[in-house]
This record gives sequence, C-alpha cells and structure tokens, in this order.
Amino acid sequence: MPHWKRRVPLWSAGMEAALCIHTCLWLSATWIPLASSDGLACGGERAPGTDARQGKLTWAVSLDAPEEELEQRAEELARTAGLVNMGRVGELRGHYLFAYQPDGHAASEPEAIRRSVDTLFAQHDSVRWHSEQKLLKRSKRSLHFNDPKYPQQWHLNNRKSPGKDINVTGVWERNVTGRGVTVVVVDDGVEHTIKDIQPNYSPEGSYDLNSNDPDPMPHPDEENGNHHGTRCAGEIAAVPNNSFCTVGVAYGSRIAGIRVLDGPLTDSMEAIAFNKHYQINDIYSCSWGPDDDGKTVDGPHQLGKVTTDWDLQKGTGCTEGHTGTSAAAPLAAGMIALMLQVRPCLTWRDVQHIIVFTTTKYEDRHAKWDINQAGFSHSHQHGFGLLNAWRLVNAAKIWESVPYLASYVSPALKEGRSIPLLPQELEVAWNVTTTDLELSGMRTLEHVAVTVTITHPRRGNLEIRLFCPSGMMSLIGTTRSMDSDPNGFADWTFSTVRCWGEEAQGTYRLVIRDIGDESLRPGTLKQWQLTLYGSSWSPAEMKERQRLLEEAMSGQYLSSDFSLPCPPGLDIPEEQHYTITANTLKTLLLLGCFAVFWTFYYMLEVCLTRNNVGLDLTCNGSTVCKWYQQGGKHRALESGLEMESVPLYREKDIEDVEMECEHPEPAQEAEGEEGSWTPTHPKLPSRAASFHEAAPAGAGYLGREATAELLSEDREHQTC
Repeated sequence: MPHWKRRVPLWSAGMEAALCIHTCLWLSATWIPLASSDGLACGGERAPGTDARQGKLTWAVSLDAPEEELEQRAEELARTAGLVNMGRVGELRGHYLFAYQPDGHAASEPEAIRRSVDTLFAQHDSVRWHSEQKLLKRSKRSLHFNDPKYPQQWHLNNRKSPGKDINVTGVWERNVTGRGVTVVVVDDGVEHTIKDIQPNYSPEGSYDLNSNDPDPMPHPDEENGNHHGTRCAGEIAAVPNNSFCTVGVAYGSRIAGIRVLDGPLTDSMEAIAFNKHYQINDIYSCSWGPDDDGKTVDGPHQLGKVTTDWDLQKGTGCTEGHTGTSAAAPLAAGMIALMLQVRPCLTWRDVQHIIVFTTTKYEDRHAKWDINQAGFSHSHQHGFGLLNAWRLVNAAKIWESVPYLASYVSPALKEGRSIPLLPQELEVAWNVTTTDLELSGMRTLEHVAVTVTITHPRRGNLEIRLFCPSGMMSLIGTTRSMDSDPNGFADWTFSTVRCWGEEAQGTYRLVIRDIGDESLRPGTLKQWQLTLYGSSWSPAEMKERQRLLEEAMSGQYLSSDFSLPCPPGLDIPEEQHYTITANTLKTLLLLGCFAVFWTFYYMLEVCLTRNNVGLDLTCNGSTVCKWYQQGGKHRALESGLEMESVPLYREKDIEDVEMECEHPEPAQEAEGEEGSWTPTHPKLPSRAASFHEAAPAGAGYLGREATAELLSEDREHQTC
C-alpha cells in the first residue's frame, strides 16, 4: 500500500478508489522516464525552474521532516506522485521543485494531472504547503514619460548609442529626483511661468540684479536672445509627465533664477550673483564666461573669486539647439542635486572628490589619456571623464567628508629670464619639502596653481607646461593663433587638477616655450609663484575610499534605508521656505516706524531732563505760554512768547538756592528791536538791562563771563 494511502480517512473510500486508479495510471505512464538513464529521477543537474520557464508543469513543495530525511522524503514523494525531483530550491531548507515530464507517448490532460497532484500533496503528512509554478510577467523597471521631446534627450537615455549618456534612469527609478534641493541659474533670467518650470520655481531663491527687484523674468530684446537661462533651468528641473517639452535631470528639485547678464556687469555684481540667497540656494549653475574668441584672457576678478525654451516672443516653449558647455554645466548641476538629496551634508570639496573618483573614461580618436600617480585617468580634452549619475549618487550615499582643505604658497620667485624660441625652452623649478608642508599637514594634492608675470610682444606664441613631482605634465597654457595681445600675462593664475591624489612633496617644474620667430623680441619670465591645495589624506586612505565606492556601485545602499549621519551641526532639513508676504513686510515697516518714533521721543526726553527744561502749559489771557528752566532763576520773553534760557554757568551755591517769588512784578516787554529779549526777573539790575540793550538784534546769548558777573552781583537783590 502506498505511503500516502495510510492517511486517507475511512469515510472517503470512494475517493480512495478513484485516487488509486489515477495513481496506477501515473505510475505506468512514468515508468520509462523513471527508469531512464538520464538521471532525472535521481535529481539530476538541472536548474530548478527551468521547466517552468519552458511552460511545463512544476510544483514547489515544502516538506516537514528531519534534516537527514529530507532528501529521501522528497524522492519518495516525487515517485509516488509520478513527478521528477528537480532538487532543492536554491538554499531554502526543505523546499523542492517537482516537475511532470511526459515520456513522449500520449500524455494525460494537464487539468487531470493538476487535480491528482494537488489532491496528493494536500493530504500527505510530510507536505507543509505546495504551489504550482506559474510563469510570472516581469519587466525591467523603467520610467515612462509623456513629454514629447523626452525621446530626443539622448543625454538622459541614449538608445542609439548605449553608454553615451549620464546613466540617470536607474536613479530616478529609486525615487532620487533632487527632492529638497534648490538649484539657481545665474544667467540672463528665467521665464518661470513656463509650464515645464512653474511648478518647481523657487521665488525665494531668485533675484534680478539688472533691474534690482525679486523677479528674474527675462526681458525681450531685439534679437530675441535672452533665453539662455530659461533653457538651462529646463535642463535641470523641467517637470515630467505634463505632455510638454522635456524632462529635467533633477525634476524633483526646485529651480531659481538670478538675472545678471542682461546689462552692464561688474566684478561686484558677479560676486553678489555667486552668493545671492545662499541660505536658500544649494547649487549655482553658471554656464557662461568671458568671450571664447581665442584671444581673450579673462575670468572672475577679485570679488568674484566669494532643454526648455522661452516663449516670450517667437518661442514655442521647446528647443533642440541648446548645446556645448552651455548645456553641459546645467547637466552637472542637476546630477549634483541628485547627490545632495541622498547626502545633504556634502561640501563642495566632497562633490569634487566624488566626481574625480566616479567618472568614466570616454574613448574617442582625439583624446589622449594619462594615468597619474594616484591611479586617476585624465585627458586634456575630456578631463577625468564622463559624469555618471548612477555612480555619483551611489558614491554620495556612503560618502564621509574629506579632511579639511590644506594649502601651501611658495615665495614669489623672481626670475627675470628670457624665453627662448623653439626648439629651446625655459625651465624653472621649486622644491617643496616635508618641512614646508608640516604646518598645514598636507600630504596629497587636489589643485595646483601657478601665478606668472610674463612680458611678450605676442602672448599667443607662448606655451606653458607644469610638471608635478611625479612627472605628470599639465598643459596649463596653450598657444593661441588668434591672440596677438602685446601685454603678456600680469599676475595671471593657471591651475590644474591632473595631479589629483598625488603626493604633494617634491620638485615642481615650470617649462615655457615660444613658438614664434626671430622677428619679435623675446619674452621674459619676470616672476612666478606656486600654490598647492590638498588634504591630509594619505595615498593608502584614498585607495581605501576608492575600494568602498566600487563596492557601493551595485546599488545596495541606494535601494535600502541605509544612511550615514551628517556631522554635528549640519543636520539640514529637507526643504526650507523663506517666503515673506506683503502683509508681513507692512507689519515689519509699521513696527520699525513705531520703534524709531519712541527712540526719538526717549532721546528728546533724556536731553530735556539733563538740561532741566520743562514746559509750563499755563497760558495767561494774552495766550502767552511759558517755557521755563526747572530749578533755574531766569525767564525770557520774546514778542509775547517765552523762550528757553539755557544755563551757561552755575555756581555751587546758586544751585543750592531754591527761591520762590511771592509777589513777582509783571514782566516788562522789551521796547527794543524785534527779535531781542528782556530778562523777566523782577529785580534785574539796570546794568543787566543796559547790557541787553547794547546787544545786537536777535541775540540771545550773554556769554559765560557776563552772565556769571551779573548773577553774582544781583544775588542780594533777589526777594522772596
């Protein structure tokens, strides 16, 4: 009697007979495959699930038995059911896959097989649960956008040339879209009313430096040219799935605009633009600069060192003509916004390091790649390589801040040496010792800068190269056929990152060549100065950081709830709003006016109190109101109005005398010229009167000596 029949209840005899018939049919139908030599009956080497993918009948079965008996029970159950044991399901203990494999003769109907197998498994004492395997419909995760221009945004998802894009779709699928980050476009304005920009627009981070108002809306010009900033803003944060135009790299971020390029531009305006509303704006996108005409040498001055199209006039709201570095910088800004979402406390130096560590080489026929001492690839044409959003964001997720920035500045090295024509060259050197770097603690390099003063009759003939101690060469100044400027370079700074991660100690060499001819006088290197920027990281620590980042590229940290804490004091909220309404401004203005009024009142009161001046509001019949000096002894009357008599001299004994006149005589009006005044003391001697009469019209000042003399002589005439 088969093992499974012992558990059948006695009341189900009819069912038992039916099952016995089906079992006999199954056993006879499976005899040949069970006895075949392919080893399948013994759990041969076929991957579980293979037959399910081919549409065959398979069941996953969980068995309840001691560990040492599981394999035997699985084999017995498979034979009893007329199935083949395909082996354990992965590493799951007690879970096996059984498959029905017809022998090539007429097979039973699939429904009949399912019913008999399900009935067997349901009543077997060792089966905990069972499930027939079905083909599951699965597809690679991807986002679908209804924006009409999205298929043409090859830089986001390049289907024609896979790999030549920024690899951002996988980041979006994990809900990393720049949420909580604000990017500001410093340009000729941002038309924030466009459908692709308006939902993400940040008015609190925007400003118009050309018109000095908060609205960065571009102003139409005759050439219809003020659309650059709007296009950059669309690249960064264009809203998806609105059936309009395009999709932004960081379409979940907020976008602001600072209008500065539509008018005269000064160093101070540039400096203001680069930090305007820095409490709100996280990233500043500036895809503009001096003229790229091959002859201009310019850059930020002393203070400044601190997609979607417009439709204002003839625009349609979309463009396909935004290319070059103007388009590359906003793409980078958008990717950095994605990084800041997963790691808000990244510093600008952290971002630079992550870019260096994660970019990928871009091979073409023009680029020449060199590997520096730290193992980083770099070319003069493509820098460190192609920015990859997936690598950037995964690296940012686990990034711990780099050490503090260290720097070293050499003395100004006076040279006064002539620059020879090719094939000769001028070479100067400076050795940076361990002692030189001890104070700052610098060990490895980031940026290397050289400031030179060179005179030359034709600046474009010069070629300047810098060699780091490792021998890595940087072409920091190329020859330029269009540059005929006779002024050379005056304290001009060149910089390079090709030595990033290399050891800072050693000898740096500056090599200058002149590709001109003998018709021009030779140039002269007046002086040069070397500046190093780096950190206390050792080469070994940089290698370890590279290893950790490569481990993170699988996306394991991005797909989980893993999060590194930010350093103390840098717990940045997800989003901050700084909007001030008009009513709030009015309230603040009223409070300010109220504060100014009471400040003025208080100062006036203090001033009058110090001078012991009070106001007698008692007016006589002739409407004469009196100002009087509290505690004083004199009053003055001018044209019917009493005026303050400021005490010019006091003696200690006079201050101590407080006398009140019981029968004062009426004040005598002066008969003199208009504007003069007469002391109103009832017993003022004739000498004082005569002195007053001699005073010029309008005079109200006796002088310290005269007043003191009068007061001292008339003290005995005071009557109380």
